Amino acid sequence: MNGKLIAALAAAWLAAGCVTTPPHPALTEQSLAAEASAGPMAIVDGSVITDNDAAFQSKLRLVEEARTSLDLSYYIYSDDESSSLLSEALIAAARRGVRVRLLTDYQTNYKRLDTFSALAQRGSTGKGSLEVRFYNRPTRHIVMDAAYMAMGCGEGAAPTAEDCSAQKFAALDKLFAEEKVDGLPAAPLNISDLNTGGSGLLLSGLYGKSSGLMTLAILHGQDIDPKALGGAGKATPEAREGLKKLGKLYWQSRTGSAFAAMQARLELVLAEQMYGSEILPLKNGLFSALPVNRKIGEEEKKDWEHFTDFTHQKLLLADAGRVQLGGRNVENSYHMHPNSLVEKYIFMDTDLVATLAGEAGGKLEQAFERLWNFKPMVATLDEVRAHAPNEMLENLEAYGRAEKACADIPQGAMYDSCVDGKYQLSARSLDQRIAEVNVRMSRAAERYRQTYAASIQPATGLPLDAGARLYYLENLPFDRSLPQADMKRFYGARAGAEGAGGKHIAQVWLDALSGICEGATPAAPRSVILHNAYFFPPANLAAALAQLVDGSRDCSGVTVRVLSNSLDTTDLAPVNFLARHAIKAFAEFAGAHKNGRSARFEYYEYQKPAEGFNLSLHSKVSLFGDRLVVGSANADVRSFMMDSNNAMLVDGAPELARAYRGFVAGLLAAPGRLKMENEYFAATPRAQMVQEDLARLHAILARYRADKHLKPEQLKDLDSRFVALLDAAYAMTQAAIAPDAGEASRRAAQDKFNELFQPI
Repeated sequence: MNGKLIAALAAAWLAAGCVTTPPHPALTEQSLAAEASAGPMAIVDGSVITDNDAAFQSKLRLVEEARTSLDLSYYIYSDDESSSLLSEALIAAARRGVRVRLLTDYQTNYKRLDTFSALAQRGSTGKGSLEVRFYNRPTRHIVMDAAYMAMGCGEGAAPTAEDCSAQKFAALDKLFAEEKVDGLPAAPLNISDLNTGGSGLLLSGLYGKSSGLMTLAILHGQDIDPKALGGAGKATPEAREGLKKLGKLYWQSRTGSAFAAMQARLELVLAEQMYGSEILPLKNGLFSALPVNRKIGEEEKKDWEHFTDFTHQKLLLADAGRVQLGGRNVENSYHMHPNSLVEKYIFMDTDLVATLAGEAGGKLEQAFERLWNFKPMVATLDEVRAHAPNEMLENLEAYGRAEKACADIPQGAMYDSCVDGKYQLSARSLDQRIAEVNVRMSRAAERYRQTYAASIQPATGLPLDAGARLYYLENLPFDRSLPQADMKRFYGARAGAEGAGGKHIAQVWLDALSGICEGATPAAPRSVILHNAYFFPPANLAAALAQLVDGSRDCSGVTVRVLSNSLDTTDLAPVNFLARHAIKAFAEFAGAHKNGRSARFEYYEYQKPAEGFNLSLHSKVSLFGDRLVVGSANADVRSFMMDSNNAMLVDGAPELARAYRGFVAGLLAAPGRLKMENEYFAATPRAQMVQEDLARLHAILARYRADKHLKPEQLKDLDSRFVALLDAAYAMTQAAIAPDAGEASRRAAQDKFNELFQPI
């Protein structure tokens, strides 16, 4: 890996050319309108909300006052206290005649499938309706791979592993080739609702994060008897040798390519579930469960690489005329101040709420419907229950009790019949589970009212100027200009072709940065503020920032301020680990090229308070001169390459821009709240930073006792891989912003950086 990386970087650095990359065209009203999914839109009123309670109360008001329609899109839609209160409000709205549509992320919310069934059932018993759909369904390729892993080779003598694979591939190809969805062939859409063999169980375990169910699907589907392979206590030489694989598998399952990571995770699942602390030679006994003999095509490879493409949007649109969006998910952590109902994080976040003038919201509704109806990635509730039913996932305890009750019966038909009979007696039906959900929802909502509501204090937002114009921006997985039936899925985007790749938020950011220096002087300064939870910028964004500080044009009247989490306040440490070394490369670049024409760059991190609750930043706000952008997109590689996101750009609102600059100034002035880290990144030797990060990594491993399962050589291997990633973040950032490299070389380096770090 290191040799290939060094060779690739060397090629990038030595490429011919010394011309500075031409900046993106400056953002104009025309280009902004072209990138926007909706806009310009005039407003009646609106505000930017930085208080959690005020943001949640605003959402409740929009739902309670809705008369015709409610369209919602959320990455996390939870079932805790505040979420249950919102759910009850949605049900009430649907019952009084409102059409409610909720789009939520499949992978993040599958474990709450019964909650969404309860919402849909209760919300469709009145004058209106409530429908739920799930974003980033498993593709046809992924469903086929799940079917392969959870199926045997049929009757007769056991074939060789190669023959078995060939038989299974042939059977699956025939079965899936004939599938239709809504009367149309499923293959061209790359979707499937088939549940064959144990594929539904395996997918349910995968999305429900249940290693036990994944194991059950594979063992039963392939008719594997764990006792035949040996078990705990049989510490054979092979078993002891298998133990050495643990560290490698553990790391590969998290840092390997998507398909390699999947294989490693499955090996670990099988090992940990069947043998506890012992790992037998899985490759010999169980590796046939994986479709390793299949030649992976480019489309299938992309499906696995983008398996975790999320809908990261946060949108609530009422009556196609009142809108709220920003960074807040539907969960207590985003809708409360510190209190006993929140176990871990309280997030500092930002929303924008506005009442639109006239028919302006119609295009917002159309934008929602494009994503809602994008069948290659969006599944209905019924479709999810078809290809990944959750009955067994919700009844695993009942199954475990059944197995225990039948333990004295030898493996075989009688044992299977015993387990099935006892399981059926105690398993809860969907109707029973929905009834339980309704009780939990009611109790959770009442806890909010009784335990928390009385503590809410009034809070005002930052008002939007009366003449403000709004532009709705999206990062999308398709070309929105095409008819719905012709839209094909995008897998990421290329540097220099952001808008053409569906990444319209990224395009607007880059265009706004390109024009920020125009007219800015020390006497008439302009500022850029990136107030963002996860600052690990894609390489094309890093290059755009580098053009402000490299002195190639006069940006002396511009100040760029970045406010982000530190390792002590973040909820996603891997982002910060890698970001530190990308920022180090940028700081060194800025120092080496600083002159009288350079923009001033200031980097701040939130600090953990000495006492009290440790708040974590979750806002995604950017300010380019007087244009304010509030949304869900992070300044990180994942938001550019993988997730769908949304944002609202506010133009023609100088008072709002002035107020937000004042808000940030107040944060910077608060003692101990934020710390400027420019000098640290510019002056600290990288070797020292690497050692600091290794120490933090070991502390994290110790906190979760993971270090107890790693032998010294395994920990050493993990450390070396960790350092290789840090080195890549540093070196590839250097290559992506190098001013003396050619345009093509620089773009290639940016694409390599973005592709490598997109899942982080």
